[in-house]
Amino acid sequence: MQETAGRQNVGKRGEGQIVDMSIVLVCWNNKTYLDPCLKSLYEGGLKSSFDVVVVDNGSTDGSQQMLAEKYPQVKLIQNAGNMGLGKASNQGIEATNGWHVLLLNNDTLVNGPALDVLVEYLDAHPEAGATAGKLLNPDGSFQSGFAPFSTLLEEFLIVTHIGELLWAGYPSHGDSNEIKATGWMSSACLLVRRTALDEIGLLDESYFIYGDEADLQYRLNKAGWKVIFLPNSAIIHFGGRSMDRWKRRKMVYRGKMMFYKKNYRFVSTFFLRLLFFVMSLLKLLVWCAGFFLPSRNDQAKKELRSNLDVMVLCLNLK
Repeated sequence: MQETAGRQNVGKRGEGQIVDMSIVLVCWNNKTYLDPCLKSLYEGGLKSSFDVVVVDNGSTDGSQQMLAEKYPQVKLIQNAGNMGLGKASNQGIEATNGWHVLLLNNDTLVNGPALDVLVEYLDAHPEAGATAGKLLNPDGSFQSGFAPFSTLLEEFLIVTHIGELLWAGYPSHGDSNEIKATGWMSSACLLVRRTALDEIGLLDESYFIYGDEADLQYRLNKAGWKVIFLPNSAIIHFGGRSMDRWKRRKMVYRGKMMFYKKNYRFVSTFFLRLLFFVMSLLKLLVWCAGFFLPSRNDQAKKELRSNLDVMVLCLNLK
């Protein structure tokens, strides 16, 4: 692709030819999904020039060997242990020099046209700091798109499951056929302008996982960059493959509480923690009964541990 208005004033970003897009994937024991993800990148008809860096967070499933044997063109950054998604993503970003950076989950299947659309939009619209499209479930149904930034009402509807009763598919957001400026989108497939990252900084590594992408796009919006949803870009996202739902619950709640603490007022942060604490306490009491049912005993143990972890987190998160 030729240099466009969207690439002015970038400056030299290291030696060698600068590609249209640097693709950053973080891997942690997910070889089963990483292999087809990379295959879809290299065989999906992508016209934009690109390079790929995989940051491995201490995988023990043979991911490194698979990369060396099947994808020698991929740059591998090897960590000794799990450094978290934010820190590992930043390692990948800093090791690349593409005009734009694609944050991509390894449990995705992409196609060239969907990614080319993202690159072309940023190139043609210098006011846009980031763009993404639709995430689809493996069966092709809608999974998620764009979302406004979190509110206490939204969190109440999610944690109480009232939202699911009122609207089918809640809390999935943003299925539209129109291009829209929005708050934030999932970093499962998010293209960010390099100069925007240079201005606002990289991902906040204190999140570890969950919440970091919303925080990044909150800072983009605050700095005057537009975050754009493109409905004509869609990829498959399997989702939730790196940890079970009980461990994920704690990390999701942690990310939300950190986002509120960093970006919202004290009152909002207090009531969010209170909401999560009370709902976790109620769930804990319900699952105490399930603990004595043989058919529910194993699940009850996991639910009790998970909800107790969230309650402790609500009280102790710094």
